[in-house]
Amino acid sequence: MRFRTRLLVVSLATLALGLGLLLVLGNILVAGTVDGDTSRLLQTRADAQIAALSVTPAGVSVRHAVNDETLDANAWIFDRGRLIERPSGVPAALDRVAVSLGMRAARGDTDGPGDVRLRSVPLDSGAANRVVGAIVVEVSTAPFHDLQRKVLVGSLAVGLLILLGGAIAVGRALHGALDPVRRMTTDAEDWGEHDLDRRFSLGPARDEITGLAATLDHLLERIAASRRHERRFAADVAHELRTPLAAMRGRVELALDPRAPTEDAHATLRALEAQVARMSATVETLLAVARREIDPQDGRVDLRAIAHNLDGVEVEVLTDPMPDAEGDPEIVRRALAPLLDNARRHARSSVTLTLDSTAGLARIIVRDDGPGVDPDLGEAAFEPGRRGVGQPDGGAGLGLPLARRLARACGGDVSIGAGPGGCFVLELPAVEDDRRPAARG
Repeated sequence: MRFRTRLLVVSLATLALGLGLLLVLGNILVAGTVDGDTSRLLQTRADAQIAALSVTPAGVSVRHAVNDETLDANAWIFDRGRLIERPSGVPAALDRVAVSLGMRAARGDTDGPGDVRLRSVPLDSGAANRVVGAIVVEVSTAPFHDLQRKVLVGSLAVGLLILLGGAIAVGRALHGALDPVRRMTTDAEDWGEHDLDRRFSLGPARDEITGLAATLDHLLERIAASRRHERRFAADVAHELRTPLAAMRGRVELALDPRAPTEDAHATLRALEAQVARMSATVETLLAVARREIDPQDGRVDLRAIAHNLDGVEVEVLTDPMPDAEGDPEIVRRALAPLLDNARRHARSSVTLTLDSTAGLARIIVRDDGPGVDPDLGEAAFEPGRRGVGQPDGGAGLGLPLARRLARACGGDVSIGAGPGGCFVLELPAVEDDRRPAARG
């Protein structure tokens, strides 16, 4: 069952339940009102009949007055167990019930044959509460029952009309509310397969629907940006790997040339080994990026230990004790390697690593005394395949983008620091104090 249908069924069921309760309560109220009116009418007729009687210890007698025929038409009068007056033209069954009530001379109501209700009222002479007779009056309940039936039928008809109107109104409201969601779902699915640059563009979130549209727009933007980045990254990786592969192929062909001297073949194989090592490092770095992005596990890194295990660099620690950083040690080493390679490639004489921490971040600052990053390059240095302008070998190629991507996979970042000389900053979230080990071995 569709969500729209479920909402419609639940709404109509709730409306029907509410209407049913109102109908039941309303008809109970009408029945109570009818019963009360019938009882009051019987009492009025009994009081009027008693007013026309003379009740003494000696017995009951009828005082003749105006409208005697009207009073006598609905009453039975008893004197000491003897029927002295009955209405004319009443059915025999009704007469038998009335006589039976009057003979008992007990107060009470009963339903007679047909739509008739009877009331028996004992007549007290006033002397020692002596009952000397009784009267029985009747009233037809047919008009009251007819009124009840009309009220019931009318209320059912009104309830059905309200239920029908509610079904139409709720159905239209649900259609108006959910149809945009259906269209957005269909469009988003189609755009996700064919055109990620399309957007709903419903403006700022004003309600749930426009809020959903804005959320989907942001999601599509992130997906589109991610796909563009991955495509460009894959293209740049393919370009970067194509060049060493072509060089390796040429060197293999040279090494296989039988006319080549043995020394040249050995040199070619050594160069080939270096190229293979470089490509293996690049591939391992890409795999490390993929593993970290797919399964980002918690970990901690001792940056001081990593820095002191590097050769050919000066290490300066500004924060003591230096906090551990969040991340995987292997990932951090791979993120730091391109920064060191870049610094060594452009340094005139020295490369320095500075460790410090600030504002919940642990940082490694890689400095060299070379020319630094071309000011015209700036953040573009982190674009895959972008090479520095005016630098001896054109810059880092894939190194800097990989370093930033690895750092971000650990929750950190890589940025260009202030000169003089070249300066790159690798920063990672610092591990909180309560997570630090009690002592180091």
